[in-house]
Amino acid sequence: MVGCAAGSAPLAAQNLLYVENGGKLEIVHHAEGNTPFVLEAGKSVSRDGQHLSLKAAPEYLPALVTVLDPNFQRGMRAVSDKGIFEDKLVHAGRFVFTASLKASRALDNVVIALVLESKDIGNSLYLCGVGHLDGRESRRISIDEVTPFKLAGVHLAAVHIFVGGREAFNSTLKDSPWETELDRMVASRLAAGKDAELKPLYVVDPIYPLTLKDKIAGKAVVSCEIDDHGKVVNPAVTSATNPAFGTAALEAVRQWRFVPMVKDGHPTASKAEVPFDFTPP
Repeated sequence: MVGCAAGSAPLAAQNLLYVENGGKLEIVHHAEGNTPFVLEAGKSVSRDGQHLSLKAAPEYLPALVTVLDPNFQRGMRAVSDKGIFEDKLVHAGRFVFTASLKASRALDNVVIALVLESKDIGNSLYLCGVGHLDGRESRRISIDEVTPFKLAGVHLAAVHIFVGGREAFNSTLKDSPWETELDRMVASRLAAGKDAELKPLYVVDPIYPLTLKDKIAGKAVVSCEIDDHGKVVNPAVTSATNPAFGTAALEAVRQWRFVPMVKDGHPTASKAEVPFDFTPP
């Protein structure tokens, strides 16, 4: 079970997650069980997680977490050892949230925050430490929590996922498509108009080829053009120690997004080579 801590939660788009400490707000860097941790002089320090809040941030972390089969239920019925549901509710304030998380790339210090909304009690924020997510591999999580209040009339209003204190975009956030967010991020970095080299913004880890029965390590290199909007054009495999590695690398690079090269104050198309190392799962 993933531990949780409650707090107030105004609804917003991208956010930073804070915990109150001595009247000051500190950014939650990660969580272990139900305990939030902050960075203090470069060291990880635990805090009392009873006063959490979300504050709007300028943009998302350039990473996507797909939330598969999310399920939120209130007042779950107890299950006997024989797997038979009992008739009565275990607790009027109990909720269970389950989902599978799949990240676009490997992520550390992952925290999930659930916003419960009610007309009677307002919004409540439940913080849950997830830890590490492997790139492109699905991980099932289950949160089982008893709240200090009854959940009649309460519903799950939002799911937020934070990585080292910054909010990653997740697939439950329908109002702003991820591609639109990437466009905004690229535009904000080009606004200064200063000359700059090509830089990757959003990267996707390749999936280790399931067709390889012999679990071997390998390499692949993909060449591509990057247009003046930072989008990948005409990707092609330059080299691969196994054709399956080349196919997997190509599929990943097609999803990448760059901040384009800026020359004489203008975004400019350029070319790039992207190398990949494959390690057996």
